[in-house]
Amino acid sequence: MRIEVSAPNRIDIAGGTTDLYPLYLLMDGGFTVNVAVNVPSKVILTTNDDSVFSLCSEDLGRSFECNCLENLPMKGPLGLLGLTLKQFPPPKGLSVTTNNTAPAGSGLGASSALTIALICGLLKIRGQHLSFAEIVGVAADIETALLGVPAGKQDHIAALYGGLSLISFGIDGYRRTGFDSADLNLDTLRDMMVLSYTGAGRFSGMNNWEITKKFIDGNQETRSKLLEIKRITIDISKVIETSNWGALGALVNQEWIVRRSLAAGVSNPTIDSMISAASHAGAIASKVCGAGGGGCMISLAPPSSRSAVEEALSNQGATIMDYDFDFMGAKIIELDEV
Repeated sequence: MRIEVSAPNRIDIAGGTTDLYPLYLLMDGGFTVNVAVNVPSKVILTTNDDSVFSLCSEDLGRSFECNCLENLPMKGPLGLLGLTLKQFPPPKGLSVTTNNTAPAGSGLGASSALTIALICGLLKIRGQHLSFAEIVGVAADIETALLGVPAGKQDHIAALYGGLSLISFGIDGYRRTGFDSADLNLDTLRDMMVLSYTGAGRFSGMNNWEITKKFIDGNQETRSKLLEIKRITIDISKVIETSNWGALGALVNQEWIVRRSLAAGVSNPTIDSMISAASHAGAIASKVCGAGGGGCMISLAPPSSRSAVEEALSNQGATIMDYDFDFMGAKIIELDEV
């Protein structure tokens, strides 16, 4: 059996960090807004009869082979693959080839999308069914085990469902309100959103853990700021539900101002310079994707200013990324039988 799975990465518009367990339990619920994009994470799974397990990450240039699941790597660059295969062991040998098309450390949730793609493929091979909520839960747990710090769930939700998602998190799990191109005039949002890569990758886990730890330790400033981010994100969801796109930029800007003050590593002089240049060129808001510190960023601008904003960002060393929204979510193709 040969299976190909593709799962979209996401642009987080607002509310990141509030999707982390157990943080959202301590702040009376979390809330995030994101949209899936056609920057995919891909997995190809090929079964074999010789009990050999082969792992290959094309984007990382790493590979590994063994004849026993217990010998698969559980840490390091291929640890995510090893942990996932251990959780969902295939009935026989397996070749796994992966490719994240997003730049390394993009902040677009590539590792989460890859985890979702791999789990979906393994479930198909095993003939096993899990609910979307169960898949999201185990994917987040696998990433937490690998990173050693809590992993959020909004990235997995975007990869699994696709579309634009308004997601609340609480004691009863998560609740998603989803939209596709037929529900809202999302072309307007797409036309005003510039996605760029700052040229510096980042590791989101540490910023998020620093913020989470401060909240748990009772730091009142951190608590107030995260609750403010949640409030702004809920306001953003209301703007989106009414397609009031003219009000979106100011709220995204508010969210970024609060977020960048949460931890020292969320922004840096390079990011600040890029955001300043985009603003002078006509952008009404900019924010870094993910937990900050580098990777990708979005800038919101009137369509009439989009070209000028893209040029200003390019002049600052950013790479403009071509993209579109993805409304399909994780996709599985059974290519052939061997």
